[in-house]
Amino acid sequence: MSQNLIELNSIYFFGRPYAELLKCFGLEEAELIGKSVLECPSGPSSFVLEANAAGIGAIGVDPLFYRKPSAIRDLALADFRVMFDKVRAAPDRFARRTYRSIEEAERVRRLGLERFLADYGIGKALGRYREGSLPYLEFEDDEFDIVLCGHLLFVYSDTLDLEFHRASLRELCRVAKEEVRIHPIVDRANEPYPHLDELMELAGELGFDSCIQDVDHEFFKGTGSTLALRRVKYEV
Repeated sequence: MSQNLIELNSIYFFGRPYAELLKCFGLEEAELIGKSVLECPSGPSSFVLEANAAGIGAIGVDPLFYRKPSAIRDLALADFRVMFDKVRAAPDRFARRTYRSIEEAERVRRLGLERFLADYGIGKALGRYREGSLPYLEFEDDEFDIVLCGHLLFVYSDTLDLEFHRASLRELCRVAKEEVRIHPIVDRANEPYPHLDELMELAGELGFDSCIQDVDHEFFKGTGSTLALRRVKYEV
């Protein structure tokens, strides 16, 4: 049975700053300028704000984007504290690669969070932040050049079943004209997602080549890879 994310309280409302997300997905800013990009789920991420400022047509979708700015701020700050309490409680899992210390990570991520919170009200009014959730999105086929899905699929495989992952992959591929990228490829215990080969096979059936791409990012040990799906182009 596919789950509706709005009903799942076990998923944290937590975002990452723009520069970190580019690294997560193995992307350079220059290759995104002028393109349309969907971040789904978005969470309290500064990606949409900073991407648009750089000339990238980015939209963020999240099941909680129906909430008012004050409620979003309260939830985001609460989950931020919870997440970093968990990081500090398990320092052996922290990879000193993207950030040299937990303190640096907390400082940079808090700055990204504050940028998002300052933009959420106006950004929502302008349509940059939209309510919605996998596995069903209210967008047209091929509406975005690139679709980014971070820290949901695979990570929450103890909560989200295989059917949800299959339906979500179909939907991400449906709205993507060129590429889909999913990060990371491990679960919350940093173990590889057991059905990854099956989902890569499904991507092939949907017209996408797939590969595991090493990226210049690692927050928790074992999270230095991204699943990259590229639509196959057939010559006429």
